[in-house]
Amino acid sequence: MKRLTILIAAAACLLCGCGSSDSSTALSKAATEAVTTAGQSGTVDFQHGDGNYEKLPTGYYRIPAGTQLYDRDGNPAAAAESEKLCRGGWSKNGLELTMPVEDGKNELGEAQYRYGNFYIKDEAAMIPASVEEARETVVNYALEMSRKPKQTYVLSGEYVGEDETRSDCSGMTELAYLQIGLYLEHYTVAQANNGGTAVFDNLERVGEDQGNEVYRVKDENASVDYSTLEKGDLLFFLCTTNSSTDNDLFTSDGIGHVAMYIGDGQMVHFTAGYGDTNHPCRTEDLADYESRVLKVRKAVRYIY
Repeated sequence: MKRLTILIAAAACLLCGCGSSDSSTALSKAATEAVTTAGQSGTVDFQHGDGNYEKLPTGYYRIPAGTQLYDRDGNPAAAAESEKLCRGGWSKNGLELTMPVEDGKNELGEAQYRYGNFYIKDEAAMIPASVEEARETVVNYALEMSRKPKQTYVLSGEYVGEDETRSDCSGMTELAYLQIGLYLEHYTVAQANNGGTAVFDNLERVGEDQGNEVYRVKDENASVDYSTLEKGDLLFFLCTTNSSTDNDLFTSDGIGHVAMYIGDGQMVHFTAGYGDTNHPCRTEDLADYESRVLKVRKAVRYIY
């Protein structure tokens, strides 16, 4: 996913909560599809000790604190500092997990992440977890951020402390998904387009404008069906100020805000565009938000 260079007005960014992080690399669409394919086949043997482990599909696993992690060569690499819920699958080297690891600091002095490939050989640490548990984990972390007494909207921020959080919209979703071992790049366009399954997509690519991809809304009257959404699904909105021409066309960067669906027609997001600026991370009624502010143009599912 290449970065586009269209300049978006600062006011548009504040409305939409867009953010980016150049030093991190997202899980590619190809890698995501490879994991999905492995999960569908579920036919990989794992050899350890005197026998083969049962053939299991890709899924979610809860890794207890202190679990020994190994590299591809079977050498001890690290130990899980705290309990982790991660997506993983069987390989010849063991249960393979793509776990986020801290990779330096951003300009705000906050942690940034990258993917690390680790393997587990201790069957006692392989505790299966369900898709439903993964969804609850992601949603509950986002809601925890919304309950912090001190909140600050900061572009590219990604900090959660005991009583404080500072972030932007894509930072909130990034941090929430880190809790299940999935790293979504700190950038709304990447979160909308790098892997995942689109459960609603009202955007259509119509060409290029000076080297930038250009889209239009397929049907202004089309709306996402809330009954098709699951907890943890990401909802994407257009920045209405980012029309590339006078014909209601939008560059890819027009996807400027992301929220998380939490069930029962509600969403949680980090925004500074309107409302209580002292409480920018908050829950909203989705239908009310769509009628007053922005309308969902795309919805993507990463937990399946």
